[in-house]
Amino acid sequence: MRSANEISGMVLKAARGTGMSIGCAEELGRAAPALAAQGALDCVNDLLKQPFDVPQLVNGSVCDGHAVLAVLAWRDLKAAGVDATLACEVPQVLFDALCAHTLICGPFEVNEQVWDQLSNFAAKTLVPESDASRLAGAGAGLTDND
Repeated sequence: MRSANEISGMVLKAARGTGMSIGCAEELGRAAPALAAQGALDCVNDLLKQPFDVPQLVNGSVCDGHAVLAVLAWRDLKAAGVDATLACEVPQVLFDALCAHTLICGPFEVNEQVWDQLSNFAAKTLVPESDASRLAGAGAGLTDND
């Protein structure tokens, strides 16, 4: 069982670990509890394995980009009053989660394989520990006398 906050944080770190921009990673993290509530958190791992191609606006249609980036671009255009359509293939559960503005509470059952893959993506954001990194201020330092 994982809390909504734990799921959000893990998905945010996993998205950053795979190279997604911070703003898009934050949006995906906010959507993650809604995906978990639908039993669709595994789609995040599939999405994070795809290249983050920037969507294009062609004749009023958002197309040819990564599904998360395309939905977010479409949503932002709609909020700005632009009459745009979404012409990319996007799983409905992902679309709904990224467009919802509701608070989703947990806890949620999360498949351990899904969680492990998210953890592996998130681990890419970590810096290996070394004496040099501790001297530069990482961690508690070389002497921790708290």
